[in-house]
This record gives sequence, structure tokens and C-alpha cells, in this order.
Amino acid sequence: MDAVQPTLVTRLNTEWEWLCANRGSADRVRSWMLDAGVLDVHQAPADLGELCTLLRKGAKRDEPGFIDAWMGVLLHRVSAGDGRDADLAARVLVQAMLPHACGMLRGCVRSGEDIEDVAQVVIASLWEAVRTFPIARRPRKVAAGLRLELWHRVSRELKRELAPSEHLDETWAAALPGGVEPEDAVEPVLLARAAEEFGLQEAASAVEELEGARGEMVALLVWALECEVLTTEAASGICDHYREGAPQDAAAASAWGVSPVALRRRRSRAVARLRQAAPQWVEAA
Repeated sequence: MDAVQPTLVTRLNTEWEWLCANRGSADRVRSWMLDAGVLDVHQAPADLGELCTLLRKGAKRDEPGFIDAWMGVLLHRVSAGDGRDADLAARVLVQAMLPHACGMLRGCVRSGEDIEDVAQVVIASLWEAVRTFPIARRPRKVAAGLRLELWHRVSRELKRELAPSEHLDETWAAALPGGVEPEDAVEPVLLARAAEEFGLQEAASAVEELEGARGEMVALLVWALECEVLTTEAASGICDHYREGAPQDAAAASAWGVSPVALRRRRSRAVARLRQAAPQWVEAA
């Protein structure tokens, strides 16, 4: 997989090079960033490729609010639906998210699958995530929100695409763990990636556990983190406790630097908040 780039990804990168060579596109994106105060005139390169590299580097440096600012500018353009501007803004966001989408793609391809088919699903889901993201309602943690939206869409679409049928390749089926259907093998991998994005390391390191009730709980926690229902600390406390082989409260409390009583109270409050918000998660699923 690492050595073979899907045709669709190659085409997107080639198209991006052409877009970067178009001075008009660069001028429009640059003017949006200047008008919004994301960059000043001395910071903003005239070249589109250099401009987007600068934006991504700023995001990697974790500058407070920077990634929300520039992604928000583009997503507001997309949601306004203003023809060419909306298309250009969406295209810039797709290119910015492409490395993450390719990483997700690598985790989705199973033995016997055509990489091109999976790439079609992932890239189409990326476009949809960008075009439908509710930026007016969710203006914070935009990159994480887009990644979660992509995970939901890819998981749902691949389960539909990989639904078992009488034509299922026997070699492919044999490569899966015993008793696991192809559509069920995809979601734990994607869920682990989403859990890692939101700091749930215990869940991310045990992909094989992300099925059934455990998988549903972790998916709920990821949603709660993305919607800021819970803090990472609160979600981790629930995630670490409600699993097979979880440490006793005394040991867990020691690791957190609190008393067992304080740990239980903290966990109880987090569970109460999660229980109250759960109907919203069910509605959004």
C-alpha cells in the first residue's frame, strides 16, 4: 500500500499542482485570509501551494485558534455555496485533509480488496465531510471535527460497500479473523484512529477490543469529546474503567494522583453527563 498510490489520489495531486499554477486561485484564497485577519499582508505568500503550506505549518505548531481560524474561513465559504468560491474553498480543504484521508485509506484496505475501490469511498466521503460540515454550529476543534466526520462517513459507506454476498472472494474472507464479517472488520480500525485523535490511548492501542458494547462505548466517548460534552480526562476515566482487565480503583487513583473516592466521584459525574447527552448521539448516528 505504501508503495502504490491510488489513481484517484494521484489525480487529486496533479489537479492541485495545476490549481497552484493558477494565480487567480491563489489571489482569492490569499484575500480571504487577509480579510479575516488570519494572516497579515507580509506573511501571506502569493503562491497557493506556499500559502497552504504556511497554514498547515501554523496548525502543526499548535498556535491557539489558528487552525480553527483558517479552516473556518474556508468552511464558511463552502457553506455559503457561492459557486466558484465555494468549490475552491472545498478543494483547498480536501487537499489539506488528504494526508489524513490517505492514512485512513491504508488502514481500511483488506486482503483481496481493490485499493481503487476503497480510495473512491474514502475520497468521496472526504468531499462530503467538507461540503456538509456545520461550521456555524461547530466553530471550534474544526480539524478534529472534520476527521471525526470523515471516520463516520467512511465507516458507514465501507460497511455498505463490503456487505457480504454470495460473490465474496473466499481468499479475502479467509484472511479475516474467525467469524468476523468483512463489514465488521473495517469499523474497529477506523474507531481506533478516531480514539487516538481524541486522546483515548487505551482504546486506540487495543483495536481487537473495539467491537460490540466496548466499540459502542468508545464511539460514544469520541463523539462526547468532539462535542465537548466531556473533557479528555473524564472520557479517559470512563474508557479505562469500563473494560476487561481494568485496574482496581486504588491503582487507577494512584496513577491519576487522586484518592479512590475522588476518582469514583469524578467518574460518576462524567457518566451522568454522558448519560444525559447520549440521546443526542443516538439521533446523530
